[in-house]
Amino acid sequence: MFRKVIVAVDASGPSMELLNGMDDLLKLGMKELIIVHVIRTETAGIGLSIRREKFLQNIEDKKSEINALGVEVKILQPIGKPSEEIKLVATEEKADLILIGSLGEGSLVRRLFLGSTVTEVIRGTKISVLVEKYAREEGRLMRIPVFQEGKPATALLATDFSRSSLHIFDTFLDQPGIFERLVLFNVIDEGYTEQQLKANTEKAMARLEEWKSEFESKGFEVNIEVVIGVASEHIIEASKRDDISILAISRRGRSMVDELVIGSNADHIVRQSACPVLLLKA
Repeated sequence: MFRKVIVAVDASGPSMELLNGMDDLLKLGMKELIIVHVIRTETAGIGLSIRREKFLQNIEDKKSEINALGVEVKILQPIGKPSEEIKLVATEEKADLILIGSLGEGSLVRRLFLGSTVTEVIRGTKISVLVEKYAREEGRLMRIPVFQEGKPATALLATDFSRSSLHIFDTFLDQPGIFERLVLFNVIDEGYTEQQLKANTEKAMARLEEWKSEFESKGFEVNIEVVIGVASEHIIEASKRDDISILAISRRGRSMVDELVIGSNADHIVRQSACPVLLLKA
């Protein structure tokens, strides 16, 4: 799915935890990793070269570990605004995926999430973005892996049947063997009459049944779901099920998925999802 991956880190624990997700990225097809250590413009100055060198020393062992997995690793240390540098590097390197974290403490990862950077990256790049999630274990923030031992890898694919959201289905259809189970998920807006809701539900179920047959012919186990209400709320609720490994959504759509890229809804989905979020390019 994704051959060349960009990951933005600093030297903090939660940020460096992103580099422990190599097993996930390898299963998703990674062959090249570009580690981006963004130095904010306001902190650049005296001692810059020393800080850069210290970071390289701290990350050397991790780089060697990743190299040993057969992955080519490049480290870049640009100066500037994090969101702009991440997008610039991803574009110049022709990356397939940007990996960012959704939570951190006093680090670049925290600024990425709590500031405007995640929204700026998601809205400002045409490249797919994987937003990792964290859970607190024994006082530490630990990355939640997509692929967990003893648990079937299950992707929830949310669609509003727009062309860009159906691209999600095509992407997964072309990659059998990575995920064992799929949930094809559609939300119908509740602002209709009872008769219209019934008709829209039947129409959506019929379309999802067609896709289900396509996926099953490739060996996937598939469930389909059509619900009524607010799309973002139902997507977040679905992400909290124990069996969901990753939530896949398009960055653009006709109605449901438009909510994810306009205003604060993108931040809301990323903030509240209980599992990693894959925002696929349109």
